[in-house]
Amino acid sequence: MLGQYRRGPGGRNWRTSAPKKVETPSPPYGTLLKSIEVKDLDGESTSFSQTATITDSRLVASYNWVDGNTVEPTILVPGKPPRWTPLTEAMNLAQDSGEYFRDKNAARYPKHPMEPAVLALLATDPAVRTKLDVIGCGSTIGNLLRFVRGKDKPFRMLVELVQDTVFFIRRENSPTELLHDVYGYGHTFPEVYTSWEPDVKGSASHQRLVRYSFGGLQLIVRFEGDGYLAKSPSSSEASQDASVDDLISGLPVAANISEKVSSGTKLKVQRAGEVVDQDFIFDLKTRSVNKKNDQDTLGEELPRMWVSQIPNFILAYHTRGVFHDIEVSDVHQDVEEWEKTHNQQLSKLAALIHRIIVEVRGRPDGKLELCNDGSGELEFREQRSEAGDALSVETKALWVKDVDSDEPDIVWAADDDYTACTESCGYCGQCTY
Repeated sequence: MLGQYRRGPGGRNWRTSAPKKVETPSPPYGTLLKSIEVKDLDGESTSFSQTATITDSRLVASYNWVDGNTVEPTILVPGKPPRWTPLTEAMNLAQDSGEYFRDKNAARYPKHPMEPAVLALLATDPAVRTKLDVIGCGSTIGNLLRFVRGKDKPFRMLVELVQDTVFFIRRENSPTELLHDVYGYGHTFPEVYTSWEPDVKGSASHQRLVRYSFGGLQLIVRFEGDGYLAKSPSSSEASQDASVDDLISGLPVAANISEKVSSGTKLKVQRAGEVVDQDFIFDLKTRSVNKKNDQDTLGEELPRMWVSQIPNFILAYHTRGVFHDIEVSDVHQDVEEWEKTHNQQLSKLAALIHRIIVEVRGRPDGKLELCNDGSGELEFREQRSEAGDALSVETKALWVKDVDSDEPDIVWAADDDYTACTESCGYCGQCTY
């Protein structure tokens, strides 16, 4: 049973009760094939020192997960991230409570968590799959980066070759694995200080896919966009004329929104939203004001922002839940400088990705599982059959077909007119007019 929600300022979801925490066991491991340590990459990494930089980065697709009373799991393409709409007068926020999914994509589409990203790509630009080496997400690429940096956080990921492209898919103990020990204001703050606009009302999250060159490879990385700046990233210019009363008066009054877990049914793809340039996307973090002088929060987040190529950072400091100190910064130069100063580690990352590609191409089934228990070794294991496939049979057929084919890649679902919805229906897009 999922927790219940009430509507909070900004039209976001506030959880008011939570289900009992259920610990899930780890999936069984496949046969160990080999294991490596970071030092094993020293020799081959030197050949990537000149190419261990991100170049030609560009947004190639985006989508929103739709929340609400939908029977089918639904995405909006291109969707739109929530807009930064800070309050003119700070209010005391409730601390985070309840439970939240560790992997939103897996929770909503557990059988094939990367399939929504693939369908968004095919719906946006089918030719983007040509000469593509890797599709992953901020989590999988970030875990490999942490490994080569000696930051041994345990992880597991599935690796699968689909035609010429290698898929990296994060693996939790369960698709509905929950974040543990959630506290602070990392959820309630964006619920109040960002807003879904009318054309994407009822959205639950915004996912973005950037393509770039790295280490002589072409990668597409999916990540969640926290929001976008409607103006240039400075605290004064980004401030909007939004008050608590304004936000509350604009809320849907009959919304019934909850985190739906898909049973694995086919995904519904709808046209809705608007493409937002990557230059306006921000990452958001909240911290106690007591940590302002003794914690380098931006420095800690730069590796992750480098992976996703996010150029803006919002750091909000609170005093017992009241946010008077909010910094909105353009950090693209910080990201570039971090890349320059970590060339040796990034060269090892390039070497590691190349090695994974070679290993999975050599497997009869084109599959592997990578496991790191935090001991400093990365294990290459056989992928057990119950792990499933990266893509459904239908979507795999679309992915591998000739890009010059005249057959359409995506059959769009009938568009729901979100702009015609009203407050009384909760902007769910499901009304009959």
